[in-house]
Amino acid sequence: MMWMCKQGSQKCSLSAETASQKHSGTSNLVMMSTIYGTKGATMTGIFDNQEIDDFNLGEVSSFEFFGMKSIGYVRCVAIRALAGTDAWLFTTMNVTCGVSTKTFSNTESTWLSVDPNDDAETYLKLC
Repeated sequence: MMWMCKQGSQKCSLSAETASQKHSGTSNLVMMSTIYGTKGATMTGIFDNQEIDDFNLGEVSSFEFFGMKSIGYVRCVAIRALAGTDAWLFTTMNVTCGVSTKTFSNTESTWLSVDPNDDAETYLKLC
């Protein structure tokens, strides 16, 4: 179950490719995102597919969120690491809201983590 409050009637989906680099995958990091568009922003629920091992090394993990606010054309995505004891590195993320799709690349190879001992960020915004 992906926790979130209903914000509208739009469906948004995210697909993220975990990097193939050693230790890039995670099984212990809680994340969510804000998707920014030409008509506003909407927040997703937690990235978690029940009974599926998400964020595996070199694999694509996909998530669907219903009841999202209509935001027009996708412009940016911000990912937040909220809790956990691991770090995650992704290469690309595809974001679709309604009929608008945009691909974001993690060109700086920014890791996400909440652990202050990791050389990582808790927040990453890509446009």
